[in-house]
Amino acid sequence: MPYKFKPRTGYFMPANFGPLSSRRVCHYGDFTQLTILYLTDKDSLAAYLPEPFEPAEEPIVTVYCQVFREVDFLAGRGYNVVGVNLAAVFNGKKDNFTGNYAAILWENDTIPIITGRELLGAPKFYADIPDPQKEGNNWSFHCSLYGTKLVRGEIRNSAPVDDITRQQIEQIARDSMWMGWKYIPKANWRGSELSFPTAIPTFPTLKEVWLGECKHTFFKTQWRETLYNSQIMTALRKLKVKEYRAGLVSRGTLDLLVGESRKME
Repeated sequence: MPYKFKPRTGYFMPANFGPLSSRRVCHYGDFTQLTILYLTDKDSLAAYLPEPFEPAEEPIVTVYCQVFREVDFLAGRGYNVVGVNLAAVFNGKKDNFTGNYAAILWENDTIPIITGRELLGAPKFYADIPDPQKEGNNWSFHCSLYGTKLVRGEIRNSAPVDDITRQQIEQIARDSMWMGWKYIPKANWRGSELSFPTAIPTFPTLKEVWLGECKHTFFKTQWRETLYNSQIMTALRKLKVKEYRAGLVSRGTLDLLVGESRKME
């Protein structure tokens, strides 16, 4: 008998092998994050926000590197991420959120890339991402593709914050909605099968936080070197630095609240 898909059941391709068990929470038992925050021009940031997103009052760009370990949906394995968020406000007919719009994420494992793109609408690409380097109080990270660098970041002279400051940073992270855009093109590439904004709640617990000086580089690349990434890098390079706000290193745990993720309206 031909296979029949079950309604209101979760599948990933190849779907003909049956549904997958669902997870309402994806738990990251150990993560380290390097975060660079800088102020850019509001009009430049607005150019990369789809309607009805608008730039936040302060047009902040976040460049970050995450090292995830003890990931439950990878059976305890881990992976690394480098990404860029844009401070945004979503004013829809029903939903109103302030937080970060996910402009791009590079990851070095295909399983979270596939699931994040298809399920959550997170804009994920593959890249080579080594663990961040630490020398004394200085940290650095980068990602590359086919031997060509895409992004580099540095946090220097980092120093631990007190517990009150740590709790304040943790609360800001919890209150900020992570948002994306789920876009599935038609098979003939003429329009979309799906196209809508998504809300992706997260719940971080920060055990340690350090503050330091920071800087970053978005590298210029050619199509023959990095393919579609060259178009992304050209756009990111237009988000000029007006002022660096903070460089943070944080360690803790993270819950990705998949069961609460949804289409925004």
